[in-house]
Amino acid sequence: MMKLYIEKMLDREHLSFEEAFFVMDRIMSGEVNNSQLAGLLIALKSKGESPAEIAGFAKAMRGKSVKVEIDTGNLIDVCGTGGDDSGTFNISTTAAFVVAGAGVKVAKHGNKSISSRSGSADVLAELGVRIDLTPEQTKAAIEETGIGFLFAPYYHPAMKYAAAVRKELGLKTAFNLLGPLTNPAGTKRQLVGVYNDRSAALLAEAVAYLEMEKVCFICTGDRRDEITLDEPTKIFEYRAGEQIERFELNPEDLGLQPAKIENLLGDGPAENARILYDILSGKDQGDRYNVTVANSAMALYSAGVSDDLKICREIAEESLLSGKALAKLGQLRELSRKAA
Repeated sequence: MMKLYIEKMLDREHLSFEEAFFVMDRIMSGEVNNSQLAGLLIALKSKGESPAEIAGFAKAMRGKSVKVEIDTGNLIDVCGTGGDDSGTFNISTTAAFVVAGAGVKVAKHGNKSISSRSGSADVLAELGVRIDLTPEQTKAAIEETGIGFLFAPYYHPAMKYAAAVRKELGLKTAFNLLGPLTNPAGTKRQLVGVYNDRSAALLAEAVAYLEMEKVCFICTGDRRDEITLDEPTKIFEYRAGEQIERFELNPEDLGLQPAKIENLLGDGPAENARILYDILSGKDQGDRYNVTVANSAMALYSAGVSDDLKICREIAEESLLSGKALAKLGQLRELSRKAA
């Protein structure tokens, strides 16, 4: 059966949503051997992924994931695809605490380092947050503190069937795009950073198949998966039942000053943890602070807090300047330790 799908894609034909679901379901069940999986991924990459294929893959991965059963009414994820090789500090992780401090619950789906020297899991562990909580403990963290971390390898055990091939290929494949669409808490609203605008547009079309409510996909300079304020950021906004809206975001749209990319660079977990703490504590109010505010504002916009981005920026700044964002870090660290 897999041979037929490989041949179809080599003929540059797209799989249907149902076919893509079937293929990924078989992969995640360990029923596709490594040679077949490599062939599927190369054929798909050569042809170019379609929205229906990405959505079918994501739905199958969701079905195989460990779930966090929680009310998604006031819940958002703030994450990125990774793979942009920009070397910035952990912007989305920092923003997650700002969003939680503003009263929106956050189910932060993340992993160890992929494109940076420090992934979200690395920096949180450095800050004293346990990343190995059970689904029940993670649910409690979100409900009690407003933020929880979902460590991707724990919640997606079936990914082990693709790990060897992905490593051997050493290429960006469809799997690089699927992480943000497979949050185990089932978030309906998200802010997703994407490493190029073609992929951002693709994902914006894919989520229409996945019962999402509002998702904003962002890409700065066609290479960075966050708002970095040094170049215009392209936004692809999906709202259920509406056409995808595409627009550019500039620093002045948020009432912020442009940033220099060299001021946003991070390092290993220890340095990135220090940067995150300095921003949340108010010690750092330079370019890194402004970039954190910008991404937090976009996340609050994605969560439906306000359709006015400047109001969202003001709310983000209040979360930081009042100490609420920093308090969320302390609360999550304390709860995670007690769960040990």
